Amino acid sequence: MLSKESWIKFQLSSSPFLNFNFMNALHTSKTIGIDSGWQEACIADEDGILLSFVKSHSYGEYIFDWGWAEAYSKHGIPYYPKLTSMIPFTPVTTPHLLSKSAEHAQKLLSLHDERYEKGNFSSSHFLFLTENEIELFKKNQYMIRESIQYHFFNQNYCDFNDFLTSLKSRKAKTIKSERKFTDLTIKQFTGEELQMEHSSRMYQYYISTISHKNSYDYLNEDFFKSIFENLKENILFIEAYKNDLPVAGTLFFYDNEKLYGRYWGANEFIPNLHFELCYYQGIDFCISKKLKIFEAGAQGEHKIARGFRPMRTYSAHKIKHPAFKAAINDFIETEKKHVERSIHELSKYLPFHL
Repeated sequence: MLSKESWIKFQLSSSPFLNFNFMNALHTSKTIGIDSGWQEACIADEDGILLSFVKSHSYGEYIFDWGWAEAYSKHGIPYYPKLTSMIPFTPVTTPHLLSKSAEHAQKLLSLHDERYEKGNFSSSHFLFLTENEIELFKKNQYMIRESIQYHFFNQNYCDFNDFLTSLKSRKAKTIKSERKFTDLTIKQFTGEELQMEHSSRMYQYYISTISHKNSYDYLNEDFFKSIFENLKENILFIEAYKNDLPVAGTLFFYDNEKLYGRYWGANEFIPNLHFELCYYQGIDFCISKKLKIFEAGAQGEHKIARGFRPMRTYSAHKIKHPAFKAAINDFIETEKKHVERSIHELSKYLPFHL
């Protein structure tokens, strides 16, 4: 793993996911590493860092290429290993080239591409690009793919009720009814309010969701303990209590501009509690802290009715096999048209006053 000094030197963004303590938690908990299929392959020198991993699977990426891998397999061509640049298990937009100049960013990408061309990698992927990175990747013959996420934008609301006044009355009424809980207490914790017992309970909530969805637990309890201890100023933990006993919780990260929704879980099913903990409490926090944007995670058209707008996200892809490169390029171009139509149609269902 890169040294703490390197991370601090090139932390050009306030993003908690580009913080040494976040990356260190992934490493020390062994949620990434050669045995997990996330082998670090970062390129670094005294002037910058390029984030990259050698991947032996496509888990934990959120920009799905399973269909591409399946097509390779049907033709007897290995799709793995591949190179992937992103924050592991985290569908958030962050810089991939931590450099103080465009010239040096190009140098880092050239070194990365040289490794890619010489190695036995089928492909190279940069997921969740910032918009100002797109032209660099186009210039270096990467295909730009588009996807959709749902983001809440804080329009300088005074409080949650002020947000509700921006909605159509029927939508605001629905949200008010979803927030009514007769026997629950909900508390927010951040900074020094966070305790190790919170991390243990959050891990259990996370596991409950994994079990419910029959999904894969990428993270372990050591990871949660590490971030709750070392990343306190970037964590918001919200917990619901019934008869003074904890029943559900959700974990967010935040910086000085954005709130990022990540994990949630519950010990019992309570109608609308997911909406309250994962969306409405987050909106409340954004407004109170004057954060500009709330990224509520991957997927979920149901977020639209709750004030989240469909937004494009971007990724860059380079494919080595000529025939598959042409086929995937066609797929990406067709997919862009679908994304454009989807955003246009989904935007019709936004709950705001015209």
